[in-house]
Amino acid sequence: MALSTQALIKEADRCVACGLCLPHCPTYRKTGSEADSPRGRIQLMRAVAQDVLPNNDCFKQHIDLCLSCRSCESACPNNVNYGALIDATRAEFVQKSKVMRLLIKPFARTRGLSNAGIWLLWGLQKTPLLAWFKQLSPAAKLLPTLNKPVTWQPFYAATAQKRGAVSLFLGCTTHALDSQTITASITVLNQLGFDVHVPLKQTCCGGIARQMGDTKESSKLVQINQKIFDVNLPILSLASGCGAGLNDYLTTHRIEDISTFLASCDWSNVQLTPMHSRIFVQDPCTLKNVQKSHQAVYALLKRIPHAEVIPLAGNSQCCGGAGAYMLTQTAMAHQLLTDKLNAIQASEVSILATSNIGCSLHLASGLRARNLKVQVLHPVQIIAQQLGRKHTN
Repeated sequence: MALSTQALIKEADRCVACGLCLPHCPTYRKTGSEADSPRGRIQLMRAVAQDVLPNNDCFKQHIDLCLSCRSCESACPNNVNYGALIDATRAEFVQKSKVMRLLIKPFARTRGLSNAGIWLLWGLQKTPLLAWFKQLSPAAKLLPTLNKPVTWQPFYAATAQKRGAVSLFLGCTTHALDSQTITASITVLNQLGFDVHVPLKQTCCGGIARQMGDTKESSKLVQINQKIFDVNLPILSLASGCGAGLNDYLTTHRIEDISTFLASCDWSNVQLTPMHSRIFVQDPCTLKNVQKSHQAVYALLKRIPHAEVIPLAGNSQCCGGAGAYMLTQTAMAHQLLTDKLNAIQASEVSILATSNIGCSLHLASGLRARNLKVQVLHPVQIIAQQLGRKHTN
């Protein structure tokens, strides 16, 4: 649940305005405006909550420009819960349009509608219509080439000696646009000895609704997932954005990013084919700043013999994806994306690993626009490839 107005004011009062957050804030680094810094936004939130300043368009613009990357939290000596503050402010003062929320709601809630949309997109990409649509819509430009839609089963049995069981949280965007990561995750978990449960009635994590200020809808989605997932099984998130939201709000269950879980597993009976390549890693903000488990991705990928695993330059800064941000704040999102693309070009990257579907879509669309031939893959996809590949030295 979002903070009440009084709780918001109390939490905002914990900010001592030291400014240690400023160099970590992507929007402040771009605009140089105090109102676009965490410290400045907290002052604005408190002033509006106390009716000292009006809740006007100027205030909303500064709040909307926040990425919710939460880099500021890692730098804050007083551990101010900025994530809770920005969520509460959006819920109370800066709700997005009803039209936007109504468009998102049926796909977040109803897997059947989502499935219908996936089949429609898959069919459209075989016609000139999708190319035409991409010229008109920024959202359509994010679409990757889709594989034929998959009908998931509720259970996949371990293919090695059984060690345990897990549940997979697919996420609405991963479910719609990245069946390869779901397949790879099931394959790797089964080969490590884990039964995999895929609750078919699971819904969106609620992150986009929360970002839109719709805490009522977000809470409903959390409650649905709370009832559907077995509390006795760890829930493995395939997208760090989903995992961050689940960790914050689905507190009744154990939530782990899949790379974190896999990195901690016993791999003594599983062999990975050597890979004489450089793998660059982009750290999603939600994995680094919220779940604080980004190092697990490096540990997991380093299990591949001879692979050189390298952090992408500028990993401390957001890529600009940030959920729906890349659609609603396109100018700032593009500025931040440009920095990432420049870093990718400078390092001559050919394989880029990222654990968040939003980052993946945003980066891949920019790479296509520059005609850069870079594979953007989930870390688990890379692991799965090396499980099924014969050594040919």
